[in-house]
Amino acid sequence: MLRPSPVPARRPLTAPPVALLAAVALWAVGCAGEVPPAVDPPARDTGGAPRPTDAAVPDIGTPWDATVGDAGPGPLSPRIDNTTCALPDPPRPGSMAVVPAFPDLSFERPLWFGSAPGEPTLRYVVEQAGRVKVFDATAPTAFLDLTVSRLGNEEGLLGLAFHPRFATNRKLYVYYSATAPRRSVLSEFTAIDGRRADPTTERILLEVPQPYSNHNGGDLHFGPDGYLYVSLGDGGAGGDPQNHGQRPDTVLGSILRLDIDRPDPVCGTPYNIPADNPFAAGRCQGGPVVGRPEVWAWGVRNTWRMSFDPGSGELWGADVGQDEVEEVNVLVRGGNFGWRPVEGDRCFEPGCDPSQFLPPVFTYGHDQGESITGGVVYRGARFPELWGAYVFGDYQSGRIWALRRRTGEAPEVTVLADANLRLTAFGVDPAGELFIVAFNGGGLYTVQRQADAAPVTPVPVRLSETGCFADTATDTLAPGVVPYAPRAPFWSDHARKPRYIALPAGTQMGWRDSDSFDFPVGTVLIKNFDMPQPDGSELRFETRMLHKSSVGWIGYSYRWNADGTDADLLTGAESHPIQGPQIMQTWDYPSRTQCAACHTPEARHALGTTARQLNFEWTYPGGRRANQLAALAEAGYLNLPAAPAELPAFVDPFDPDADLDARARAYLDTNCASCHLPGGAANANLDLRAITPLGEMGVCDAEPSQGDLGVPGARLLAPGDPGRSLILQRTSRRGEGQMPPLGSHIFDLEGVLLLEAWIQALPGCP
Repeated sequence: MLRPSPVPARRPLTAPPVALLAAVALWAVGCAGEVPPAVDPPARDTGGAPRPTDAAVPDIGTPWDATVGDAGPGPLSPRIDNTTCALPDPPRPGSMAVVPAFPDLSFERPLWFGSAPGEPTLRYVVEQAGRVKVFDATAPTAFLDLTVSRLGNEEGLLGLAFHPRFATNRKLYVYYSATAPRRSVLSEFTAIDGRRADPTTERILLEVPQPYSNHNGGDLHFGPDGYLYVSLGDGGAGGDPQNHGQRPDTVLGSILRLDIDRPDPVCGTPYNIPADNPFAAGRCQGGPVVGRPEVWAWGVRNTWRMSFDPGSGELWGADVGQDEVEEVNVLVRGGNFGWRPVEGDRCFEPGCDPSQFLPPVFTYGHDQGESITGGVVYRGARFPELWGAYVFGDYQSGRIWALRRRTGEAPEVTVLADANLRLTAFGVDPAGELFIVAFNGGGLYTVQRQADAAPVTPVPVRLSETGCFADTATDTLAPGVVPYAPRAPFWSDHARKPRYIALPAGTQMGWRDSDSFDFPVGTVLIKNFDMPQPDGSELRFETRMLHKSSVGWIGYSYRWNADGTDADLLTGAESHPIQGPQIMQTWDYPSRTQCAACHTPEARHALGTTARQLNFEWTYPGGRRANQLAALAEAGYLNLPAAPAELPAFVDPFDPDADLDARARAYLDTNCASCHLPGGAANANLDLRAITPLGEMGVCDAEPSQGDLGVPGARLLAPGDPGRSLILQRTSRRGEGQMPPLGSHIFDLEGVLLLEAWIQALPGCP
């Protein structure tokens, strides 16, 4: 859809030095292979708002009366109820059937299924005897064949992880059993391509002596932080006779976390130790050993299978019990999960105190099963009733459950199926769809709804069918769909993004001072993407919706058709070229899982709908100008605790008349803090929210823990020295090491210049 651009000319920045502009342009060419566009991107609404304040806002007692002193009805009054813009709520999980995923394929004792980055059509299966097989539409072939020990029933090739940059470096990692002496081996291999690894390239990273043949653990996963996580059991026999679980000075009974991209000059190991591992300080320097530096969490018996939730970044692990209890854990850094004093949620050793250890999320007794098999958090599209649920099973009973946590309550756990299978693993394909791995039968299965299951209302496959638009072809919104604009919008490769809120009739947003407002169930947030064209018009190419369902927020993406009359629902991630302001550029349409990677629980999902973002005067469609908080309050969408002038507000990051520090902090808050905040999905203990004082952000004169990009003397933020500040360097590159890490192929030149000026002006660290 092409339309005239309504965007006015942007306000000028303070002119940067010509040398700096040239340097940034050269950086872009070297890192992204593209020259910064000469055509101005869309202007940003500068409005006029109070300077931000971090003063605490009191709880709402008597709400501010939005009608006091009002000269007339605001642009949202009188309120029109939304009666059409709604997306279907996922049904409750119910009975499902387990069916062969690939009826013509068969595998021997498979225990891992997945894919490799950069190989969207290929699937990989690990067989315990030492083989990794690969297939697409043809019969499986050998990807890697290793000699491993199978003396014990739990020994063999147990784990596989592809490097996040497998498409370019072709690195993969395996965990297997060996003999003489009995040990577990973690090794790196290099693949020739997606169909064949070279067995002669083995590089052994770690060897762990194993006292017994069972409880070897063996699962491998790269986390959102880029580090490799390794699960190790307690070493075997029964009852952990050597008490490995409570001895983090060994690696048994633990979850390890390794930086495999660089060696450790301190310890002389082929892997490095992340600086925030619990026992990283003083490592390998001859002092008393409290814990091995590799150890990230401990007190587990045998976490046979674990997985990262691609939405929240949490690491889920299922720990196999001894005689009575199986348990599900959310594994955390420095966590002690209690084995062997505690089994599940009860004492294994007489007189223990379970409250001294981290509790499991869920346990079940041996009347339900006797050997838990860890699963995955479902983020696919086929089964909306499973969205955000942890799906796991039991090796002995063959039962499969879906678990959903509830704040302040016991988790909701539903039996999905009694599969009558020896369940060994759960996996997903690149779209996040569920697969089940078992020793018996053909080895690979999936689920489908039972024939007699209640019908499921699907998400509309056309944007015009959502009820949010009265007419998509003319860009007419449905009655009751409310426009809004954030003061500091997220950078999206020059795209302009009109935004809208659709609340269920009669409901309100709940006020929150420092993060996104509370939205009622049924809320739909809408964001259109319009790309400025060389002739001054705009091309609408995508619409995203974020729906607060009864099971949490779910994101959907619609791609507009060529004639601009409607948009089609996407079921997975796609990338397509689109015309930008000057050049053709790549655009990434996100999957539902990728939506959840940014719209995190820690950031309260609905990014951009905060008091600071909305507290400024904005010109509404139709030409009426008003403060957005006041307009929302007057129309009954939101209660305010005080007049907008007394509430926190961002400045426009690109207003040269505003305070430089306030501008830069607003920019970092929008573009970085959804991941870099307490408990966020990103690695490194950074807090880039605007409410956090500089001295508490964890960046000022801090050494990098995720690599230095080859910058001598690099710091996360070096006051007065932009060249050594990785906050700037990562923002100004595209490709490996870029920030933000997803959804952008062109760096924000204006934002880079803002951060450069801010860092240059900083006198030092507090």
